[in-house]
Amino acid sequence: MAVEVVASRTDREGSNALARVATVPAWAWVAGIVTASFGGRLIAAVGRLAPHYLPDEYIYPTLARSFAEHGRPMIRGVGVHFPALLDPLATAPVWLVTSDPVTAYRLTQGLHAAFISLAAVPAYLLCKRLGLSQWPALAVAALAVAVPDGVYASSMLADPLAYPLVLAAVYAGVCVVEESTLARQAVFAGFSALAVTARIQYAVVPLAVVGAEIVADRGRLLTSVKRLWLALGLLIVPPVLLFTTLGSQRVLGVYSNGDHNLHPGAMGHWIAREAMLLTYASGWVLVPGAIAGLVFAAMRPRGRAELAFAVTTLLVAGALLLEAAQIADTDSQRFQERYLFTLVPLLATAFALYVKRGLPARIPVGLGAAGLLLLAARVPLSGYAAAHNKDDSPTLWAVLRLEALVSVGNGALAVALVAAVLSCVAALTAFRRLPATVAFAAALAACCALSAGASSFDARTSGSMRHSLPADLRWVDHARLGHVDLVAPPGARKEQSWQQLFWNTSVTRFLSLGSPKLDQFSTKIVRVRRDGALLVDGRPDRRPLLVQTYASTVQLTGVERVRHDVIFDLYRPRGTPRLRLLAAGRFVDGWLAPQGAINVWTQRPGTLDVMLQMPRGTETTPIRFTGRGIDRTVRIGPGGRLPLHFHVTGGGVWSLHFSSTKQGYVGERAVTALAPIVRFRASVESGHTRAARVASVGAAQSAP
Repeated sequence: MAVEVVASRTDREGSNALARVATVPAWAWVAGIVTASFGGRLIAAVGRLAPHYLPDEYIYPTLARSFAEHGRPMIRGVGVHFPALLDPLATAPVWLVTSDPVTAYRLTQGLHAAFISLAAVPAYLLCKRLGLSQWPALAVAALAVAVPDGVYASSMLADPLAYPLVLAAVYAGVCVVEESTLARQAVFAGFSALAVTARIQYAVVPLAVVGAEIVADRGRLLTSVKRLWLALGLLIVPPVLLFTTLGSQRVLGVYSNGDHNLHPGAMGHWIAREAMLLTYASGWVLVPGAIAGLVFAAMRPRGRAELAFAVTTLLVAGALLLEAAQIADTDSQRFQERYLFTLVPLLATAFALYVKRGLPARIPVGLGAAGLLLLAARVPLSGYAAAHNKDDSPTLWAVLRLEALVSVGNGALAVALVAAVLSCVAALTAFRRLPATVAFAAALAACCALSAGASSFDARTSGSMRHSLPADLRWVDHARLGHVDLVAPPGARKEQSWQQLFWNTSVTRFLSLGSPKLDQFSTKIVRVRRDGALLVDGRPDRRPLLVQTYASTVQLTGVERVRHDVIFDLYRPRGTPRLRLLAAGRFVDGWLAPQGAINVWTQRPGTLDVMLQMPRGTETTPIRFTGRGIDRTVRIGPGGRLPLHFHVTGGGVWSLHFSSTKQGYVGERAVTALAPIVRFRASVESGHTRAARVASVGAAQSAP
């Protein structure tokens, strides 16, 4: 009896507070949520100094700039086929306002903060369509913009635009299944098309709505077709025409070459992990009730709208989990939270439906809460935040940020304790010991905390990337050399190449000099002629060169070095640039990798000088040098210096390979010994020898 009195008292107190909320017009609350979200995301964007989610954050703004400048999608001067073009089109006006990549970066962040904040609008409208009262609808709207994945508002990714469009497509789909009109069909088809052109994986949304229509029509396909004929025509005919006329390669672009294999066992494991992560990302406390709400709405719907929402949500959730699991299994080998965070407001809506029904199925929901408590205790989330598992998961970013503040052990304990408290709140809410407002407030607080942690982690990661870049981000553009080629020798860091391409619009070509392709887009392969000339498409390259020197030492002739900055050298051509020496495996600070090669291009014989050195406190390291007529192993001890000299024969390219069976680490780099000096000295030649060399050079230059 006493328990019932307490419960009724808390319900009355909650009702009184919510009555006060209802006195303010709904549009004012929604506008306030959107404005607060926009302001918060804009503030977070200020701390994000450079993109680090690469290559995606290089691709989208590059496409946007190409639309503004050329009216078609291009990357590095070459037309590309890319299906997700909506965000580049939406942000292309930024490049009409400014040609400065730094300003464009900040303006795009502002647009993305506005886009993602607008997600509150379709989330609120969906709740009202399902007959929910004002306060849970506002709670869902607030949760929609508080998701930890809102951190993408600071990025150059397409997710901030795709997110509200997906929610709008679900809302329009529920409306059209409830009552089909031509206008509703057109709106549904429009939002679905926009969501798909923002991110291709959301093609499952219109399919899920069609599935919901079939279920609502009790499997009568002809009835479903008659009700959705316009939407079906708008969604089916254009893609069929595109695939028929252009082919899948041109329509899907880079997505057509992915690994589409299915491994059910491995995918099952990933689905379980992704579902666990989604539970954390959604605030944990709402999930047991949300599942019950979906079950009741699907099995005992109070109208077509509820049934449409439940079936659509279940189908979208299943399809996105399958997509995320397939990508994780065959490609990324990490969590794909980017695929799933659109489900968070849908789960919150399902929980609101559960509350509307009077919190039924208390025991199953309580058991579900107990299961979550056991999951949090047995499976620490911190274990999944290591290495690259976190790369696509802002929730794991937040966990890592917490662990950085309080240590890994204390952070894991804190996460488990919070999850335990939220599990108890879920159980108490199910048994009406706490009002549903407490559960919503707890979920909102959890999402805000995760969002703040993710934003902090994102800012620190971005700051670390920014510190690795030149002080003047546009230093190549400011050199005013015209079109510049970026040369990537062996060991070049891709993220550093993308950064230079991102900030410097004068860098228009990527040249691979023994490095892997940068991405799926235009990469020119450099061939080196016998006289050292760099051949691009069969012709000597005479453009200014930006050479990355992170893991290779590059020495050129026929050039003037304009500037050296961090791991790049910028050269102006003085005639025909030619390679003189390429030491692949020698880092910018002089450390040698466990293996590598030193190549010299010379017509005259000479001497290669290599100075080896080991700091004190290290171990004796053997290094083997091999080449034509050379097989020599040396040992360099702690604090030692060892000068080496190798005779270089002239007449083309000469190579010397080095390797070691013992290695240490400097940061994440495997290294062997320091080589502060790697230098080639050509021998002094006589007049007769010089005449012969000139003739040889002429023959080499005329060769293809």
